[in-house]
Amino acid sequence: MKGGTIIRTSAEDNKKGIRSVERALEIIETFSNRVREQTLVQIAQKTGLPLTTVHRNVQTLMKKGYLEQDERSGLYRPGMQFVRIGGMIIQGFDLVQKATPHLQRLAKMTEMNVNMSVYDNGESLCLVNIESFHNFGFEIKVGQRLPIYAGALSRLILAYLPEREFESLSDTFQTFTPITISQREELKKNIESIRIHGYAKSEGELQLGAVAYAAPIFNYEDKLEAGIAITGPEHFYTNKEKRDFYKKAILQTASDISKDMGYRKESRF
Repeated sequence: MKGGTIIRTSAEDNKKGIRSVERALEIIETFSNRVREQTLVQIAQKTGLPLTTVHRNVQTLMKKGYLEQDERSGLYRPGMQFVRIGGMIIQGFDLVQKATPHLQRLAKMTEMNVNMSVYDNGESLCLVNIESFHNFGFEIKVGQRLPIYAGALSRLILAYLPEREFESLSDTFQTFTPITISQREELKKNIESIRIHGYAKSEGELQLGAVAYAAPIFNYEDKLEAGIAITGPEHFYTNKEKRDFYKKAILQTASDISKDMGYRKESRF
């Protein structure tokens, strides 16, 4: 009933509606942790649906954000709409559930702001934010997005993405402070350093006076799952002993979360 009017649908209409939903779900279910990107032909082969039907349904799913297409390869992959549809999805997200106890310990140990973000369509997307009791005032909120090159956490994620993600960046970078990296060559050198050392550091790039360390989380496929960061005022990093402590703490936390995500290699940390 809608607006006091009884809406009647025929059995045939109901059948068509149910079949449309079934087709959309069949397409979505062809993706998995091991098969994250596919062509239309591959989807059609797995579902047994006609290519034209797959194309029509995929276009609808893309409009709704449940699928997205890589501009370079043309391959289709699940979209972040699965994460965006509500706080319950984010809180139930396996990564968030496994990482949160470790991140809470890291926040208590360092007294810093702690964040965890993932890559989403050219940006970093924050999934976890634990604010320090010091109330520094420069935290990243859950759901907030940042350019993939700006700050330690975003740049850490960029460093472990395929090279094509770097190449797809615009030549013009948004700057948040005079210290924000704004040149491609400088950015390239920075992410190369991150890959060598296994962590990222930024000073005043998003907000003047804020210093951050970031480290990567890997999954059982040895692929980047997310990045985590601790952020605090520059006077918290006054000596080498303090800096070494923060760096060791975040690297160990990233290693512990990676193990919980099925990662077994030790060489990265």
